[in-house]
Amino acid sequence: RDLLQPLAWAKLAEILTCLHSRDLLPPTISKEDVEQVNKHVAWRWFENLSHPVLAKSAMWKFANKMVEDMEHKVECVNREDESTGEEHIEEPLLCIYSAHDSTLIGLLCVLQLEQPESWPEYGSYLKAELIQEEKDGDSKEVLQHWVRFSLNGQVLRSTWTDEPVDMVPLSKLSEMIHSEHDIFCEHTGSKLFTWKNGALVHTKSQ
Repeated sequence: RDLLQPLAWAKLAEILTCLHSRDLLPPTISKEDVEQVNKHVAWRWFENLSHPVLAKSAMWKFANKMVEDMEHKVECVNREDESTGEEHIEEPLLCIYSAHDSTLIGLLCVLQLEQPESWPEYGSYLKAELIQEEKDGDSKEVLQHWVRFSLNGQVLRSTWTDEPVDMVPLSKLSEMIHSEHDIFCEHTGSKLFTWKNGALVHTKSQ
């Protein structure tokens, strides 16, 4: 086996970041070199997952789980407000998911959020806040539920809509997560793949 094969960009970035965090970089490699490698790797990931079919193929299950948990929380609160007297399992106020840094990039793509300039550093976290909008006054009538995303405390605007916004309606987010997408051949224009019902379908085989 050839031991002189070049490292993949993602592996190179991981090694350099690890060495840099422990002050073990060789003198020929600077902090700026590490930052440039991380920026390039982030760009490659965002380019590869820029198409919604590819993004959903990679991260749909995780993103769908997050959206379902938020929808279940809304349903739980609605049942409590109805005061039927029935016992219901209370949904948690906080859900924590543990994942790799590459998972964060995948989530940003499938959720169509603004891209950070560089690869998420160690200990990075993506926060999704479920916000309930109520009508002014004493009625506390619920108008809508919104979702706001932030990476390491910095709000990431959503690009689901025509103009980037700080928050996206939960109903819109759910609709987009379950929407269908197609990939067409650049030369013939024929449909090659379809994303439908949480699965990637090769249309030529149908």
